[in-house]
Amino acid sequence: MVKRRKLTKAERLMVYNKTGGHCAYCGCALDFMAMQVDHVIPLEGWSEKGSDTLDNMLPACRSCNHYKSRSTLDGFRRMVENMPSALMRDSVTYRNAVRFGLVTPTPHPIIFYFERRPPEGEEEA
Repeated sequence: MVKRRKLTKAERLMVYNKTGGHCAYCGCALDFMAMQVDHVIPLEGWSEKGSDTLDNMLPACRSCNHYKSRSTLDGFRRMVENMPSALMRDSVTYRNAVRFGLVTPTPHPIIFYFERRPPEGEEEA
């Protein structure tokens, strides 16, 4: 396991501010103390090895950070895009909810929150 350096409070704040206090992936509002720092390219990824530097870090909610795990961005994107078919395959409750019209699957390409925001330092129009 790769040793991760401990971020200073100032560094954590820099990561937090990259997406204006939101999870870089799902876009939910993050409390600064609850934010997890995700390595975009994982330090020990399945296919790549990332760096332990601020330019490789984004703020994430616990759910997205754990679900992404050691995946690349494209791998994580594919996992999220595949959720409707995985639920349909694996969950009787989900299939029943679809059958009764309680849930409507709407598969679509996933664009992460940080990809929809203007780059740091630029104002939103």
